[in-house]
Amino acid sequence: MINALILEDEEYNRDFIRQILSVIPEITNIFTTSSGEEAYAWAKENQPQIALLDIELAGQTANGLDVARGIDQLNNDMYIVFVTGYSKYAVESFDVHPYGYVLKPIRISQFKELIEEIVCRLEQVKQKPSGVLTIRVKNEMIHINHSDIIFIEAGNHKTIIHSLEAIWEVRKGLDEVKNILGADFVRVHRSFVVNMTKIKKTRETYDRSYEIEFWDYPETALMSRYYYPKYKDFFRV
Repeated sequence: MINALILEDEEYNRDFIRQILSVIPEITNIFTTSSGEEAYAWAKENQPQIALLDIELAGQTANGLDVARGIDQLNNDMYIVFVTGYSKYAVESFDVHPYGYVLKPIRISQFKELIEEIVCRLEQVKQKPSGVLTIRVKNEMIHINHSDIIFIEAGNHKTIIHSLEAIWEVRKGLDEVKNILGADFVRVHRSFVVNMTKIKKTRETYDRSYEIEFWDYPETALMSRYYYPKYKDFFRV
């Protein structure tokens, strides 16, 4: 269950943001308000994991930045996203380390993708001890057993996950995905992290790098000579 807070002084934008969040099944509790005081009080009692805050609040002493500083003291693991019509606050907002800074008018697809990315991170934290990698693909949450992953590969602003079941693409960096996986996953190339328990054999190529073949999987990965010592250390050869 994910709690989300929306602080927005314009009713249209408040309802618009709520509507976007309401179609994400993992977000089960959404609180909306135009009052900074109400937002802080609700956050103190309900500990939201996501806070979407407008910055300029008409007719109020405290603005969204003040609210962010207050709720960040309550829970510094909260994902704060500023949703504002002004870029001038971007630098000032850095002191609460927001996850995002969205300028109005909101672009639905980009905003929804940002929220889904946060949801995926929150779900991953819950799943991490169980040896499961959680990713979001379109409108689905996919849970992949670490033991089913053959290797992961860096793509263009994404990571490609090669598993026994399918090949998945996620908008995460290679290191970010690697850090979720266990000790059996070793970086062997700037673009490849492999499950060492799945390696069938390695073969030296003409350019002094290595091609890796896997058990029961047709695709291959590359290993550079720079990372070869890690391979040897893992297998103690």
